[in-house]
Amino acid sequence: MSIPQQIADLRAVVERANPPEVMTTEECAAFLSVTTETLFSWRKKGEGPRYSKPTDHMIRYLRADLIVWLEGARV
Repeated sequence: MSIPQQIADLRAVVERANPPEVMTTEECAAFLSVTTETLFSWRKKGEGPRYSKPTDHMIRYLRADLIVWLEGARV
């Protein structure tokens, strides 16, 4: 494995272990292990975790909301 790939892999591990408080759709998808298309589908159906839409072209997810949503889905 190349050094740039090792660095990218390590960065992904660190980001997964320390997710940001406010996440983009891509960061949220990685945190939940789903695709961005799944998040889009959930938003359109009114399902999935809560999100904020500060502008018409910006979607953000709060880590706290994702954890609450995950806890609510526990069986």
